[in-house]
Amino acid sequence: MIAAVQNKVLRKIGWGALVALGLSLGGCSPLNEEVVREVDLPAYKRGQDYLRQGRHDQALTAFLKVVETHSLAPESHLYLGQLFLEQSKDPILAIYHFRQFLKFKPGSQQAPLVRDLINTAKKEFARTFPSNLLDAEFDRIDLLDVIEQKDREILAMKKDLARLHGENNALRARLQAEIAAQPPASSTQTPADTVQARVAPLPRRDLPGRGEVSPTRRTTSAYYTVVTGDNLLKISTKVYGSRERWVSIYEANRDLLANPNALQVGMKLRIP
Repeated sequence: MIAAVQNKVLRKIGWGALVALGLSLGGCSPLNEEVVREVDLPAYKRGQDYLRQGRHDQALTAFLKVVETHSLAPESHLYLGQLFLEQSKDPILAIYHFRQFLKFKPGSQQAPLVRDLINTAKKEFARTFPSNLLDAEFDRIDLLDVIEQKDREILAMKKDLARLHGENNALRARLQAEIAAQPPASSTQTPADTVQARVAPLPRRDLPGRGEVSPTRRTTSAYYTVVTGDNLLKISTKVYGSRERWVSIYEANRDLLANPNALQVGMKLRIP
């Protein structure tokens, strides 16, 4: 059933049609001519060329470059959604990029087909779950909540990265000011002694809302050994007291687990 719906949609939107559609939509952009349009970006044009050549990995990289550098890039999100769905087999990221396209073009002619693709991706995501999880209890988990939680986590990490980058620049500036304010070193001092004499220890600035972190905590992780009868929901309940954190455990162990049902007795799982 899923394959039939997916094939029906993909017959309506082929790669060639998407390329032509991207060009036509980009030409009707209401943006001011002085603003660089998405379709005029070199990365966007390279992505279209790679699609025509069947070089999907390079096309994926090119369109990701567009959405990272251009705030309004609906066509690139559309291409990325289909690439993640069909080539990378990552329905979660596919849904994210399809929803970004609908965010910018909710009333476009392609919107109904994109919504069909979202439904297809959601069904593909559900197929990755082990059969023993698809019971009455699991039906209460809203897949869209999982996706939105990932979006929030990504946004929070970007904000933390920007803040840490700013603090790093401030510390560099302070260090340079400290060095410039010191008098010239005497000739009897070695270069190493000069640096040590000039640079005073800086007070530690802990991150907001976090306590002291010992070196041991920074370099060690918690692990859980799988026992008979375990599944990700049970493990989440044991270690967190809630079934809802099973996705975090699965994501932290993607190098060990080909799918959520690949648990083996004796396997050591990282607990984030």
